[in-house]
Amino acid sequence: MPISILLIESDHSHAQAVVGALADPWSGWQVEARASLAEARAFLQQHRPDVVLVAQSTLGGAAYDLLQLLQGVPAIIIVRMGAETHAAQAMRHGFDDFAVQDAALDYLLTLPAQIDAVLERSTGARARLAAEAMLARQHRLLQAISRAQGMFIASSGPRAAFEALLEELMFLSQSAFGLVGQVQRAPDGHPFLRVHAMTDISWDAASRALYAQHAEEGMVFDSLHSLVGAALVSGEPVISNDACHDPRAAGTPPGHPVLRTYLGLPIHAAGELVAMVGLANRSEGYSQADVQFLQPLLNTVGQLETARRAELARSAVEAELLRTSALLGEKTRALEVTLANISQGITNVDAEGRIRVYNRRYLELLDLPEALLASQPKVEDVVRFQTERGDFGPQFQLIEPMARNYVASEYAAHGGQLTMPDSYVRRTHNGRYIEVRTRALEPGGRVRTFTDVTDYLSTLEALRLSEARWRSLTQLSSDWYWEQDAEFRFVRLDGNAQQKTGVPDEVHYGLTRWELPDTFVDEGQWRDHRALLEAHQVFHDFEMQRVTHDGQPIWVSISGEPIFDAEGTFTGYRGVARDITERKLAEAQIQRLAFYDELSGLPNRRLLMDRLERAVAASTREGNHGALLFLDLDNFKGINDTMGHEWGDRLLVQVGARVSACVRATDTVARLGGDEFVVVIEGLHTEEAEAAAEAEAVAQKVLVALNQPYQVEGCEMHSTPSIGIALFLDAQQPVQELLKRADLAMYQAKAQGRNTLCFFDPAMQAAASARSALEGDIRLGLARTEFLLHYQPVVDETGQLLGAEALVRWNHPQRGMVSPADFIPLAEQTGLILPLGRQVLAMACSQLALWAADPAKAGWTLAVNVSAQEFRQSDFVQDVLAVLRDSGADARRLKLELTESLLLHDVEDSILKMQALRTLGVGFSLDDFGTGYSSLSYLKRLPLDQLKIDQSFVRDVLTDPNDAAIACTIITLAHSLALDVVAEGVETEGQRAFLLRNGCKRFQGYLFGRPGPATLL
Repeated sequence: MPISILLIESDHSHAQAVVGALADPWSGWQVEARASLAEARAFLQQHRPDVVLVAQSTLGGAAYDLLQLLQGVPAIIIVRMGAETHAAQAMRHGFDDFAVQDAALDYLLTLPAQIDAVLERSTGARARLAAEAMLARQHRLLQAISRAQGMFIASSGPRAAFEALLEELMFLSQSAFGLVGQVQRAPDGHPFLRVHAMTDISWDAASRALYAQHAEEGMVFDSLHSLVGAALVSGEPVISNDACHDPRAAGTPPGHPVLRTYLGLPIHAAGELVAMVGLANRSEGYSQADVQFLQPLLNTVGQLETARRAELARSAVEAELLRTSALLGEKTRALEVTLANISQGITNVDAEGRIRVYNRRYLELLDLPEALLASQPKVEDVVRFQTERGDFGPQFQLIEPMARNYVASEYAAHGGQLTMPDSYVRRTHNGRYIEVRTRALEPGGRVRTFTDVTDYLSTLEALRLSEARWRSLTQLSSDWYWEQDAEFRFVRLDGNAQQKTGVPDEVHYGLTRWELPDTFVDEGQWRDHRALLEAHQVFHDFEMQRVTHDGQPIWVSISGEPIFDAEGTFTGYRGVARDITERKLAEAQIQRLAFYDELSGLPNRRLLMDRLERAVAASTREGNHGALLFLDLDNFKGINDTMGHEWGDRLLVQVGARVSACVRATDTVARLGGDEFVVVIEGLHTEEAEAAAEAEAVAQKVLVALNQPYQVEGCEMHSTPSIGIALFLDAQQPVQELLKRADLAMYQAKAQGRNTLCFFDPAMQAAASARSALEGDIRLGLARTEFLLHYQPVVDETGQLLGAEALVRWNHPQRGMVSPADFIPLAEQTGLILPLGRQVLAMACSQLALWAADPAKAGWTLAVNVSAQEFRQSDFVQDVLAVLRDSGADARRLKLELTESLLLHDVEDSILKMQALRTLGVGFSLDDFGTGYSSLSYLKRLPLDQLKIDQSFVRDVLTDPNDAAIACTIITLAHSLALDVVAEGVETEGQRAFLLRNGCKRFQGYLFGRPGPATLL
């Protein structure tokens, strides 16, 4: 028969001889020769020869080194002559035979027979060992069956039994990995494995922890697309000896060892798959023989598992029966306790009319003896007992009328002939009310309850009275009551809502407040109101405007609070509402008076400032220019003075309307007072030049509109405006400063001839600032007495000094000597001319008093200029007299110089004041005569002493015939009125000679002396 032989010999010639002696194609012997132990190891890893021949000494080690690789393959060692002792030692180490190599190699003749003998002995030994191993396996199998029976009988749970079973299976199958579990079904019918035993091989920590977590109840494995799942689905054994490449090997959990070979064994019992065994990683794989060998054990386990499951089911049924019985007993006891303690009386009447069940409360409510119910009497017997005892009153009067006949029929023992009422009320002899309710049972009989409803009926009566009072209150009150459900829909309205709002109540039902028709509330208010409702908060005085069915607007104020049930669940809102139309109209009127001009209806100063603030903020935010137009009517005072204030007011109303028509609705037109209007224009161009052009266009439009004739009381009137414009872009300038700038520009427009417009120029601001600083300095100068007097001489025709004119000067600490032309106009504008005039008059009178003490100067007079404001003061005369008295000056030496324009204001008042002072000796001179509105009619009436020819006529008297004629005329006029004449501004001898030649004998000017301190006179 064919035999494969492995020869390990490093001696090549000897190896060739052995191969030649053994290799025989006819017999089928094949010899593989290897020269070293390393080559032999490589060969044995890939092949399993029938016998191995090993030389005693070979390359890479001794022959003994090869024994551990043979794994049961018979081996013959070849020793050299004289080394037989080594052969004996080799036999003891495990070699099966030896051959002695002689020099002639004659041993090769017997070597084939020796190999046959070794193979025969090896085959017999393996057969004997296999038989012994089979017997041992059969014995272990029987032991495993016995152990499984014992474990299943003794164990209450499957885990211990399955762990013992897995231990036996692992030993019997020589597997490296295994698991055992019960097969169960998911609700959808798919099988899954509940693993109760599993070997712990090469699992990671997480997998080991997961298994330990589910060890008691068993870890579920339900992946059907796997080797385990294949057996679950098919119910047949699954053998895979190349699991690494088997597509069913997928689906193993994380940490599971790699499967190389696998055997899945389903366990059946009574035609049902009850358990399954999975074995894996036996080196030589698995076969159908393994399935047949283990089947007796698997059959036994299946029967035991079925029996265990049946026992568990029986125990579960018994436990459920015990639990149900205990629960029934507990419920029965609870029912008895409940019946004994409920507040209602209860009876159970069977189909024959006997009272089978009753409770203690039934006896108490009806005051029945328990002995009466002990014999389970019929209802008629109990009713008869009550009737004869008088419980129902005469003729059953204590029974509700609808039920009297039925109770009476029960008394007569034929109650079944009448329809049983579902419920009725009866009164007891002690005044309590009992409600009796009856419910029929199937197939016969009834349950009847008896409830003491005395308190309930009292509450109902109190509620009825309260409801009546509530309705009276709501009907008689100006408020009305409302309720909403949890969705904020109206479900109730009480009171006079329809009368007050003019909206029928039914319009509200089923709608939320924001769904009601004809309401006027902006989205922001609705959003805030809904947020408050959804937060279940109390709210007060939510105001909304509505329109009645006839189109009248009304205002309603609403207050409400959330409603919660006993569990704290929100159920809706309730509250009151009232008509606040009259109040809102009053508030609107108050606001109109507070923020609007009463005459024109335009915003007043307060509202203007607020809107201007907003406009400046918007300009800052959006980057657009705005403009402020300050408008003042030209010569409006004349209209008021000539036509009357009523006509002037009507004109102002038309002006406001025309200006409003010239601007957009988003712009503001306001009246500051008098004839001053302000326009705030927003949203102009971002570029200053473009914005200025847009503002100018609006101003021109206003100019054109206001230049049109006005119709007042059928008469045509004319008025023109002067308009100042100030642009703004951001909030750098306060609104007051913006108004000031526009005001300055308006005055510049008036200065340019009126009926025009003018933009604010920074130079104006500089001038205004300078004037403001100068005004402050004037006030300080008055307080510090920085003002002083210079005196210009007045002489006669001979040059004799007659007196002087007092001229005020200001010795400013920083500015130096300031000219009167720089501060007198500002003092007149600001009213500071009054205290300044008093100081000048006081200093002049003091100087007169000093001159009076000097005989050479005692006859001098002193002229003092009086401003129009001073002269018009009601106490002017008293002030002059007080200064004269305090200074001690002679009134006859004081001469007050007045202007023509001053006297024209109120001629009669002027005459009275002049006469009052003239009687005391004070003289008056008319200054700058000829430059104003000279009038002979008033000139002859005024108590004057002197006329002064203005220097503008004197300056050109020698070169301008007109000036010369005017000067001569003034001189002649003065002489005709017996008045002295003084020529001002005489600077040359020719001027003096001309004036003297024409009758003027008093002179003043640089020819005679410049103004200077009194010491220079």
